[in-house]
Amino acid sequence: MSDDSSASREILRGASDGLLLAIREVDAKERQKRGVLPGDTAFAPLAREVTLAAETVLRLAQEEEERAHLTSGSPAGHGLPTIDDSAPRANLAAILDEWRRIERALAGATPGSAEAAQLMDAFESERDRYARALDAIKQHA
Repeated sequence: MSDDSSASREILRGASDGLLLAIREVDAKERQKRGVLPGDTAFAPLAREVTLAAETVLRLAQEEEERAHLTSGSPAGHGLPTIDDSAPRANLAAILDEWRRIERALAGATPGSAEAAQLMDAFESERDRYARALDAIKQHA
């Protein structure tokens, strides 16, 4: 596989994994918000977090679509495996594992609690770490 094909495979896999986790982030934030009374001062900030997370989903989907246009029906995409058959890069896989661990802990946290807020901060930190790692792959593509 050429360097261009390898980069495309890694970027597609990275964008897809990031997109799936970002979708789960929207779900996690929405579930946290649903457990908070609308009159609570934490409600509006949680609603804003849902919006920001949804915007991240849109951005990742657009990035994946851009890469799809570069590979679909082109020599750059010829011979590439499916995203499912592409292993994530080791550094991205480690971040994904931590991100998923935090996601599971968040699912068990009491909505609006200090624990939930701390886990959400950690979730966002891993999301940002993942985005930086994926951007580094794109820059070298």
